Amino acid sequence: MKGIPGAVPLMNTMRTPKGGQYQLTLPDGSKVWLNAVSSIKFPTAFTDENRVVEIEGEVYMEIARNMKQPFIVKTKGVDIQVLGTSFNVNAYANEEAIRTTLIEGSIKVKTGDKATVLKPGQQCLTANGRSSMIDNADVGQVIAWKNGFFQLDKADIESIMREVERWYDVQVAYEGVKPAGYYRGRI
Repeated sequence: MKGIPGAVPLMNTMRTPKGGQYQLTLPDGSKVWLNAVSSIKFPTAFTDENRVVEIEGEVYMEIARNMKQPFIVKTKGVDIQVLGTSFNVNAYANEEAIRTTLIEGSIKVKTGDKATVLKPGQQCLTANGRSSMIDNADVGQVIAWKNGFFQLDKADIESIMREVERWYDVQVAYEGVKPAGYYRGRI
């Protein structure tokens, strides 16, 4: 959809609070789910050569296919080019890495001048300007939040508690020695 020539579309920002989640549909028909403490910035109409959004936190997206107008997600120095697909991006400020997980379709993750193309089931970890690939990501675990679940697999207490802080709007403080080990389960 093209707007008035020379007109600049207004920008929208949607933010979810601690303990909140939200679903919205972008002007092109793409669907977005925002996890707790997340945001997306997008135009009221996609009138440029590319459809560009900016995110923070954790977002699951189902992108409307449009080969003439590529979809690009920007977050903390990482650009994700989307070609009509479903994927999850975890880019919280208090996490060690940005995790981009492809559910179906195809995406290209660009960090600096390096680009990596993901296949369904793959996850790209980006930290300190470097990317690494996980071939068989647990997609069910990655998108469990979207369906209202905590799904843990080899999670340490600190990563679990960061999620609890976001979901339940609480502040976690550790007294004494933190429990060691890893946890599994679905809540």
